[in-house]
Parts: sequence; C-alpha cells; structure tokens
Amino acid sequence: MLSREIYLVVSGDGLKVGEFLIELNFDQPGILSTLSNIFAEHDVNIINIAIDSQRQHLHFVVDLSQISEEQVRDMSKQLGMFAFVRRVKYRISKGAVFVPRWIIHVIDNVPGVVIEKTLFGLQLSKLIDELSEKDAEIVRELAKSIDLTTLEEVLYIPQLRGFVTVEDVAVREGRVVAKFCNLAHPHVVRYIENYVAKLGFRPRVFEEGNCVKLEI
Repeated sequence: MLSREIYLVVSGDGLKVGEFLIELNFDQPGILSTLSNIFAEHDVNIINIAIDSQRQHLHFVVDLSQISEEQVRDMSKQLGMFAFVRRVKYRISKGAVFVPRWIIHVIDNVPGVVIEKTLFGLQLSKLIDELSEKDAEIVRELAKSIDLTTLEEVLYIPQLRGFVTVEDVAVREGRVVAKFCNLAHPHVVRYIENYVAKLGFRPRVFEEGNCVKLEI
C-alpha cells in the first residue's frame, strides 16, 4: 500500500522492503533498464524509482521478500560492477512501516516542505497540529502495532515532510534516541512532539541550537 499523503511511505506488512541508492559516475542511455534488469534477475519487485534533477543518483524502493540477505549483498555487488556506477548503498527495513531515508523533496536544489493542499489556509499552529495528527494516523493505519523498531523507522517521516534532517535514530537500551537538525521552522518542534505523542509515546525533547534531541 502506498500512502499518497506522504510520498513513498509503504506498509511492510508481509513484505521485506528495502531501498537502494545508486550514485552514478556519468549518465548514459540504458542505465535505468540495465539496473532494473538486475533486480528482475533476482526476482525482486520494484515498488518505486526516483532520480534526482542532476541525474547523479537513482533511488529504488524494492520488495526483497523472495531473496535472502546474502543474495541481497550479491545483488548489490552486481549493481556496482558497471563503469557508470560509483557507489551502491542499500538497507532493509525491519519495521512494519517503510520510510525512505535517502530521498527528500527539493525545489531548485533546496529542500521543500510537503503539505497537502487541503490544509492550506490554516493558522501555522493549527496546520502543525493537523499534520502531526494526520501523519500519526497514516502510521497507525499501516502498522498493526508500533514497537520500537517501527518507531525508529517512522521517525524519518519529518524528514520526508522536509521539516528536518535526521542526524541519528537508534534503539539503545530499550529506548529510542533521535536527533533532528536543520529545522525548517521553530514550530517543527511542536509537530515532532505531537506526532510522537499521537503514536502513543511520551517523548522527552531537548533543544540543542538548531537541533532537537528526542528520548522516547
């Protein structure tokens, strides 16, 4: 299931969802077809493909349910064997919800904020409240339950919105610690607090300059 409210958020229920970021040395005709064929040869279904405006990075969201992690590593090596490929990064989502970590919305090479048209016209504080509630609702619909692994994954939604840059999210000693930087606006702190609270967790928030640290 694709969520149209937030671009590329996918339910991981029954799937093993992963993402590949392929950095290119140069562009040439046939690159997309060549790389897509590697996925097809390994019985990997491509869920979504994106390419940046400079044509330097290809981003694949894929279903890896039919292959082992060893096969995923082998496939990554195959993808990196072409002269036009500089580097391949990949990860496999462990949560019940998949959120891309290596793709953000940009306008003229500047990160853009993603807001639905239906929410325009609201006061800023009301807009933030509506967005945080809406995003938490999307997550709750996609995940049967929200454990710490899923929470670690869905804390990347504020980055997908264009509100922050995620510097770190990790599960440590039975709790989630996260650090968000480059806040688009001071009200983003309110969004993060409301969003996490609506997911059923009580965050402790610490402001550190233009960064915010969460302990959940």
